Amino acid sequence: MSPSWTSRFTAVIRPDRAALVRRQGSAPQLQLQAEAPCAAATPQAAAAALADVLSRAGTAAGELTIVLSNEFVQYLLVSSPAQVGNRAELSAFAAVCFDETFGADPGRVILTGREQQPGVRIAAALGGGLLAGLRETAARSPLRVVSIQPYLSAVFNRLRRTLPPSDFAFLVAEPDRSCLMLANKGAWRSVRNTAVPAKPRELANLIEREAVLAGLGEHEMPPIFVHAPGQDGLQVPACQGVVPRTISCPGAGGGPDPLLAMAGAVA
Repeated sequence: MSPSWTSRFTAVIRPDRAALVRRQGSAPQLQLQAEAPCAAATPQAAAAALADVLSRAGTAAGELTIVLSNEFVQYLLVSSPAQVGNRAELSAFAAVCFDETFGADPGRVILTGREQQPGVRIAAALGGGLLAGLRETAARSPLRVVSIQPYLSAVFNRLRRTLPPSDFAFLVAEPDRSCLMLANKGAWRSVRNTAVPAKPRELANLIEREAVLAGLGEHEMPPIFVHAPGQDGLQVPACQGVVPRTISCPGAGGGPDPLLAMAGAVA
């Protein structure tokens, strides 16, 4: 093993539990460093859980990626006007949209995609000083934060090449939280973050309901892809005649533990 390889750590935070895993160099196997309970889906509880796993692990220097359960994240379709010329202006415009939809939150931080053309984008928001709290907590450890990502965006980026280029439904089903992204004719039509558990019939109902709300006709259901960390064998019933395909991240590992599977998906 080369001493020049940097130790890479991934912390995954869910409302019930947090874990820190390590992947050394090019080794495929994840090493669980520490885990700790998380009291709630609040910024304070998330920062406390991160502090707990970092202190228990006693790590040396390395890089840290923090992955957040979708329980901590708000999502919204944002139709950016042509006059929005850069990412700072887009973030400001998206902040207004989030305030109108979810209520004002002065601590909210907006995350947007990197599309260059005006149009409909999916934006994510971390509220209540969550981002700052996690960064401050990590700064007290030997690790350097390289990324803080919602799980939806992290796993979508990892699996993007598995999906069709323009028409698809992509569902990320954590044990008690489901996020659905729907694309049609090359444009985003819907994003939904809801407290639907990762149970086959309930997921199928969510997909069919969202397709109707997005205005898709009876025979317009696109290919459906389901990612359920810890449930690689999940089989969701057909939705309007389309059988969903369950997909996982290559080499993710983690087995039936959703927290470790989430860590492996991005580590």
